[in-house]
Amino acid sequence: MRGIRVDAERRTARAEGGCTWADVNHATHAFGLATPGGVVSSTGIGGLTLGGGMGHLSRRYGLTCDNLLGADVVTADGALVRCDADHEPDLFWALRGGGGNFGAVVSFLYRLHPVTTVLGGPAFYPLDGDVARRWRELVADSPEEFNTLFAVLLGPPVPFLPERWHGRPVCAVITCWSGPEEQDGTIRDRLTALGPVLGQYVTRMPYPVVNTLFDADLPPGLYHYWKGNFSRDLSDGAIDVHMSFGASLPSLQSDTIVFPVDGACHRTGPADTAFACRDASFSTAFGPSFADPADIERNMAWCRAYDAALRPHTDEAGYVNFLSDDDQGRVRANYRQNHERLVETKRRYDPGNLFRINHNITP
Repeated sequence: MRGIRVDAERRTARAEGGCTWADVNHATHAFGLATPGGVVSSTGIGGLTLGGGMGHLSRRYGLTCDNLLGADVVTADGALVRCDADHEPDLFWALRGGGGNFGAVVSFLYRLHPVTTVLGGPAFYPLDGDVARRWRELVADSPEEFNTLFAVLLGPPVPFLPERWHGRPVCAVITCWSGPEEQDGTIRDRLTALGPVLGQYVTRMPYPVVNTLFDADLPPGLYHYWKGNFSRDLSDGAIDVHMSFGASLPSLQSDTIVFPVDGACHRTGPADTAFACRDASFSTAFGPSFADPADIERNMAWCRAYDAALRPHTDEAGYVNFLSDDDQGRVRANYRQNHERLVETKRRYDPGNLFRINHNITP
């Protein structure tokens, strides 16, 4: 189910539930349009949208769920339900951040925005808390068209990063500037000011390309154990924890990524959608990805220690798309003031809890 129909005049796209973001970006880019998606092109649109959806265009155009205009849903009783602001509005509200708790979404209707090429790509720096602190200042002082992600990772084997940094802990900033091309030089200067640049590939590219830059880091067949936290700021204490655990990353595919959740994300109220944490300014995802099952216990222990060290510097809530199965106890905190309404909606559409293999809202 990977069909897509773009209405360029209305700036909408209807995408079937089997689509990936690569599918949607390919179809909409032909019309010079895009909607905020994720940062890995093989991600399914369903999981990302229903959990909220953070990506390269979020500071400018909001979360993915903020750009959802409607959906077709097969509910637990086998009914096909159309929902939008005027039809089944409670279900439509719950789908925008409530996860896969309410049905199987077989099509999504998205709002599109004019996006063609962007200035995008990674810049690498030494593992240094000062780089993170300067990035924090950069986010606070940047227009919404300037989206950057901060990462701690092991230097990847790419030609624009000197070989001596391959496999060594580094910081990275991944840029997506969707503003005018004549300001690209200013954006590059601001990236250079973050610290000594070890290597970079920041250039003009079609928007769908910037959505593929993490694809090589997440090939099929890996084990994953992730955690995530929201925070109102990126404190010096949190930065110290990231630097400490960044020095002991367990594999080349393991990393920490800090997403800014500000700009357009804050223009939707905390009760307007099921996504409740509209006061957060950052969302952090971290954890190991690895190939050998013999490494499971060691990697999980590393991630849990990282999470415990970070908790004093973050909110209780976390982004459901970044959490592992053993974070079920955080569901109520993740949905805050919206939890009771989600429970009521769950009772209406799935009283038997058929859709429970998720961060479960129990009816």
